[in-house]
Amino acid sequence: MLTTSDAWETDIEGQGHDPTRQDLQVEQITPPDNIAARLNLNPKTDVCVVRRHIRYIDGKPAIISDDYFDKRIVRGTELAEPEDTTRENILAEAGYEQVYDTDEIITRMPTPDETARLSIAPGTPVAEHVRTGYTATNRAVRVMVSIVPGDTLILQYTIPT
Repeated sequence: MLTTSDAWETDIEGQGHDPTRQDLQVEQITPPDNIAARLNLNPKTDVCVVRRHIRYIDGKPAIISDDYFDKRIVRGTELAEPEDTTRENILAEAGYEQVYDTDEIITRMPTPDETARLSIAPGTPVAEHVRTGYTATNRAVRVMVSIVPGDTLILQYTIPT
């Protein structure tokens, strides 16, 4: 869906909307089981860095976008810091160039946390977009989980053939 906040902002502006702002929170956590499985981490002993974004459109929370990384990979990089970055080559500089993604999109009902973070009415479905980024050796190095209210945005992809 998104590669940088600048690309996201350009896309939203191109659709005639104002990408008002984004909030960022960076944490080191024990990975949830589903994230641990994708990143080949042990959910009992390993730690991951999660960069939690709430992106606002026209002044309203519109997208949750959380990026998960193995702490060992991003330690000492901008990805482990609490500031936003638009640089795309951080993983490559750390020796883990992301060369392809696998996307999964499902629709479902939101969790109570998602309902609160997005300020949506109870009963509003969401689309969950999970993008797992891999190196040339098929090592998963990033998992992005984006949650979009089902009544607000259109996800559009252009894929070269």
